[in-house]
Amino acid sequence: MQKIILLRHGEVDIKDYKNIPADQFGKWIIDYNHSDIKSEFSSKNETKNLLNKTDILICSNLKRSIQSAKIFNKTPFEINDVFNEAELPYSNWHLLKLNPKVWLIFFRILWLLGYSKNCESYKEAKIRAKKATKRLIELSKQNKPVILIGHGIINRLIRKELILQKWNETKKAKNKNWDYGVFELKT
Repeated sequence: MQKIILLRHGEVDIKDYKNIPADQFGKWIIDYNHSDIKSEFSSKNETKNLLNKTDILICSNLKRSIQSAKIFNKTPFEINDVFNEAELPYSNWHLLKLNPKVWLIFFRILWLLGYSKNCESYKEAKIRAKKATKRLIELSKQNKPVILIGHGIINRLIRKELILQKWNETKKAKNKNWDYGVFELKT
């Protein structure tokens, strides 16, 4: 049986930002991408047990994915930018100041509706998710569980692809850090 596990990375420990205009959201994204993750969390033993079940641990090339493996002294089998999080757009608007988390939701919704200034489009991210899924399936043919330490949106896009390809979702992930979904294919 082939098995793929999509695990979301640890929580990012980003400094507390005050309200910012949209033209500073790009800087916030850079800060988020370069911040460390929190090393203490409630599901640490469960996650450790999960990661100990495979030698095929895959990470994106974003710091939070790689650092999530390092917390458990794991060396990724592969680090590949095809598994990076779907990028967020941002703009040069300066009229309104909001909390970065509000901008994140706002720009993610705009992105889903087709706005992609300063980033890949939703369509491009879906194409990349198909490539990522193909790579995970290829690795799963070694008859060992494959674990991807990925990200919220890209993991969801990969999930859709796996389901389209008739993989059985035996555990559904919530959209929380360190949560995971499990997919199996009987061979």
